[in-house]
Amino acid sequence: MGHRPLVIVVNDNERSYAPTIGGLADHLATLRTTDGYEKFLAWGKDVLQRTPVVGTPLYESLHGAKKGFKDAFAPQGMFEDLGLKYIGPVDGHDIAAVESALRRAAGFRGPVLVHCLTEKGRGYRPALEDEADHFHTVGAMDPLTCEPVAPPGAPSWTSVFGDEMVRIGAERPDVVAITAAMLQPVGLGKFAAAYPDRVWDVGIAEQHAAVSAAGLATGGLHPVVALYATFLNRAFDQVLMDVALHRCGVTFVLDRAGVTGVDGASHHGMWDMSMLGVVPGLRIAAPRDADQLRAELRESLDVTDAPTVIRYPKESVGEPIAAVERIGGVDVLHRAPQPVVLLVAVGVMATVCLEVAELLAARGTGTTVIDPRWVKPVDPAVVQLALRHAVVAVVEDNSRTGGVGWAVGQALRDAAVDVPLRTFGIPEQFLPHGKRGELLADIGLTPAEIAGRISAALARKENHS
Repeated sequence: MGHRPLVIVVNDNERSYAPTIGGLADHLATLRTTDGYEKFLAWGKDVLQRTPVVGTPLYESLHGAKKGFKDAFAPQGMFEDLGLKYIGPVDGHDIAAVESALRRAAGFRGPVLVHCLTEKGRGYRPALEDEADHFHTVGAMDPLTCEPVAPPGAPSWTSVFGDEMVRIGAERPDVVAITAAMLQPVGLGKFAAAYPDRVWDVGIAEQHAAVSAAGLATGGLHPVVALYATFLNRAFDQVLMDVALHRCGVTFVLDRAGVTGVDGASHHGMWDMSMLGVVPGLRIAAPRDADQLRAELRESLDVTDAPTVIRYPKESVGEPIAAVERIGGVDVLHRAPQPVVLLVAVGVMATVCLEVAELLAARGTGTTVIDPRWVKPVDPAVVQLALRHAVVAVVEDNSRTGGVGWAVGQALRDAAVDVPLRTFGIPEQFLPHGKRGELLADIGLTPAEIAGRISAALARKENHS
């Protein structure tokens, strides 16, 4: 940063979702409780500058030694060692005080850190009293009773994962959990209550979570790292070089995968399968329902020589979807008597694909709908099934670029299977804020849109034959 005029404002409310932890958090906590230095300096300046003859020279001499005094009264040397002038702590709810601090900061010809103290949930007592996350994220509710406006729906994917982790914890003392400042949002609250010595919150440091998990796995434990899918992007290098390269048995559970809806562009978990698709040895599962989440989570914990990933969206779990048979590791969900189209349903898109099958059946086109369960690596059964169909279509809630459709296409090419492939997924663009269903419709991931495009592909194929 050098001498560039830069003002950094630290909004210090002692929390992210949960209370902040780590060295920087401890340092800020110290500064919050030691504001005596600024008061002492102001008093000394006032007294000495009013002292005749010796007052001003003495103040200037003492002011030259301010770093020693400052470290004694408030150990803020860390910021100065980084080349940052420190101003604070300032009451972040006092507009005049914040404006004054910002004006002072603007007067320096170098980088300045302004430390503002705020209170998360200030002005609404129920939020202040909410120990979980101070109402960091809530749905529509009655402002007086804080009860949800809508009646409780089906269990969420997060709660299914959390409950299963508690059961696994009772059976497997080697299973431990890591989170990055999101213990409650990712569903590890119950596991932490049952097994407090087997959970580590590393703060907002996904890179550290992955490296720590590699170390724990090397020591004979099986870590489950629970994150939002979009935040695993930060830890790609650690997943690749610290976990996968050393063949560590670590399970990454990615909540909010795919289109998340109202959290906005930064929170859509639409890159994970594309990004992780290049990691050697890594395996990815995308459960279609609660039963498969439980089963695939347990399967992942049996893998000791490679990282595994379980991904699911932010929504309620639907009804169980039974398989009519299993071929290799692939579940067949629907099979017409004379199928023409092979629909490869990735995770929760199974429901969409079954509706597509109904629409195509009404047009006289038979389909087979399969759920690969583990989408990386591509199961050889997918390739064998493709040989029996005229068209293969992959439907996923991940980027089309480098996603499951791309991997299936590569597997078909490697096996010299020349069957037309259509991929349906998220286009290479940032998605806006909006409800999940509305966003899926906007990008064409609806049964009617998919069925129409498959029918058009079949018509073109017939015209060219």
